[in-house]
Amino acid sequence: MAEQVMRVEDLTLIDGHTNHVLVHHFNLTLHRGEVIAIIGESGSGKSMTCKALLGLNDRNIQMSGEIWFQGKALHDASEADFRKIRGRRIAMIMQQGATAFNPSFTVGAQLTMMLKQHRPMSSQQQKATLQHYFDMLGLRDFERILKSYPHQLSGGMLQRLMIILALALQPDIIIADEPTTALDAITQYEVIEELREVKEKIGCAMLFVSHDLAVVKSIADQVIVMRNGDVVESGSAHQLFIQPQHAYTQFLIAARDRVTRYYKSLRGDASC
Repeated sequence: MAEQVMRVEDLTLIDGHTNHVLVHHFNLTLHRGEVIAIIGESGSGKSMTCKALLGLNDRNIQMSGEIWFQGKALHDASEADFRKIRGRRIAMIMQQGATAFNPSFTVGAQLTMMLKQHRPMSSQQQKATLQHYFDMLGLRDFERILKSYPHQLSGGMLQRLMIILALALQPDIIIADEPTTALDAITQYEVIEELREVKEKIGCAMLFVSHDLAVVKSIADQVIVMRNGDVVESGSAHQLFIQPQHAYTQFLIAARDRVTRYYKSLRGDASC
């Protein structure tokens, strides 16, 4: 079996102002090269759970349970400890590529600055590293893109640049939080294909957060289904999509199938 990179035991998150339980007894074991998807509707606790793994939730969020990353207890980690891990050991790809970049600097300056902070190397090595991952994702116009400001690039390109930065930092885990939500259907497909390629070529572990079951089915090895802060079902992606056990999972899959049939009917697909 592949090396275990993260284990989460009984993670519970509570709003310190209201004492409302936001996430209840969340458990996870993640191995190198594995993709675990966390799915559920908005407000189910997906993103908050992932932020807890990196110590990014608001101060009023109280946490109990254990988070282990390669033998280190993150549930007891200080902010200084987390700063050593974020980006370099655990990278995060956010929902909105545009918000990840400072509009006042070129994307090239920002990518090289992040590399310098987490992986000290010469300017030539930085450029060669970025070029390598551009080539891996099949992206062209390397020089033009690096000289561009965020507003001069599409949302899809900015999303790809976040993926490139995550890869260049060579983390043990990539957390992708709804990475395709703001993209059109074609760009969404292309980004997912690129993430699949990352999974196959790099072999790092990945937590993939989404409400899009079609996307999850195409990339995940394991799936965790959340509703109102509770894990209602978990298991292999293959088994879960064929034989969902919980009524909520069945509802999500049935809803996806209805939408798929509807769009096929609009195209006049005789198989629907």
